Amino acid sequence: MKKITGIHALSMGLAMSLAASAAIPARAASDKLTVVVTDEPKSLDPCDTDLSGNSRILHNNITEALVNLSPKDGSVVPSLATSWRQVDSLTWEFKLREGVTFHDGKAFDTNAVIAALKRAQDPALGCEVGVATLKGLKLNAQAVNPTTLLIKTDVVEPILPNKMSALDIGSPATPGDTKTRTPAGTGPYKLVAWTPGQSVGLVAYEGYWGDKPAIPNATIIWRAESAVRAAMVDTGEAQIAYEIAPQDGTTGQDHAFPNAETSLLRIDAQIAPLNDKRVREALNLAIDRDGLIGTIFHKDAQKAMQVVPPSVFGFNPDIPVWTYDPEKAKSLLAAAKADGVPVDKEIVIYGRIGIYPNSSESLEAIQAMLADAGFNARLEMLETSPWLKRLLKPWSKDRQPSILQTQIDNAEGDAVFTLPNRFTTDGNQSTITDAGLDKLIADGSKATGDERKRLFQQAFKYIAVDAVNIAPLFHMVTIARVAKNVNYTPDVQAGNEIKLKSISYR
Repeated sequence: MKKITGIHALSMGLAMSLAASAAIPARAASDKLTVVVTDEPKSLDPCDTDLSGNSRILHNNITEALVNLSPKDGSVVPSLATSWRQVDSLTWEFKLREGVTFHDGKAFDTNAVIAALKRAQDPALGCEVGVATLKGLKLNAQAVNPTTLLIKTDVVEPILPNKMSALDIGSPATPGDTKTRTPAGTGPYKLVAWTPGQSVGLVAYEGYWGDKPAIPNATIIWRAESAVRAAMVDTGEAQIAYEIAPQDGTTGQDHAFPNAETSLLRIDAQIAPLNDKRVREALNLAIDRDGLIGTIFHKDAQKAMQVVPPSVFGFNPDIPVWTYDPEKAKSLLAAAKADGVPVDKEIVIYGRIGIYPNSSESLEAIQAMLADAGFNARLEMLETSPWLKRLLKPWSKDRQPSILQTQIDNAEGDAVFTLPNRFTTDGNQSTITDAGLDKLIADGSKATGDERKRLFQQAFKYIAVDAVNIAPLFHMVTIARVAKNVNYTPDVQAGNEIKLKSISYR
């Protein structure tokens, strides 16, 4: 399938009608900034920044972590901690920044970090950072004094500072037994209001310890259609719009950049007929990835064979990309059917509206490709909340066989931020149960240097070649539209972090 048609007319019509509604674009007040994204955050609790929709509003805007990761090379750089060192194999020491206060006036100190870490690891709260980044670790934090913190691990954790970049610190007044919708952090902006279904409003925090934002008032809104988001910048309703579709991102204001996301289909390998490896291989062979590039996906998107980009430590360069071979796919399905596998059973494709530009169109094309190869596939596009219920455990044992549209980001630069939660037996998003893979991931997480890389590379090969419980698609490219009078250059972290403090007017 080399040509995809019918995806341009609606977007072009929406953009033209919106642009025509304002002959002269409105100019935003110099003290106000509006950013439009794809969808509403699920949560604004500081412990939920492992989901990008939450993180892009919270991280380094409202809340901050002990450290950050450099977008240039993934190295660990100071934030609320000014320095850190490994005391012994199980203990790290962090020196905290002095004179920092939370938006509610409470002091930032070791006790605040201890409280945040306790919340993150509380299984009753179900914090995203706890079930993802910190999964498999038991961390015990101890205050030496108000600005010196010791964190002890139950197993060797050679990259604990990297993992601390995901733990945003909320005020010690944050409830310990429930999630909050009104976070108080130490960041350059404080929350004014979250109006469900409409917007999140922020205002610059006068007591911020670092450089003050150039623009004191920021509003984040969400619109599902790429053309609508793009047109809002043209009309002056917004100054920055993310996730512009390739067919809409054709102006000098559109900035395309590789991001840390990899798009894929997660295969539920536990339910027939997808529990047969031949069926999963056929699914991959039925997808014409070349036909999707430059039509539905950006022309610079790179075909993927694993769920992290080459910049991630542990990436395996020796895994071949799937070829497009519908005849072989049909042959595999026929062989499986001859052995009694119910290959005619309906498989539902769960998509998420707005997960990336042309998300619905991509699955419509893939559904057609699967049908051509002999699959009985039905497409169901979901809003974020019901999609998350399909993404995260627990799932019904009587569920329908399915594949799930998703994408995985790894801006942290190490495979440990991708593998455990998604591919181990007890992973919160994992559809695979394999003791051998569990051991590979666990051993790699504890190792260092070349041994760490070797084990992670084996894990990625096993997932892609031996288990085949994914249909990898592309290492993604993002387009952001930026108003002509705005200084802003998106980087590789832009999918997870809107760096509001760095934005200014010319």
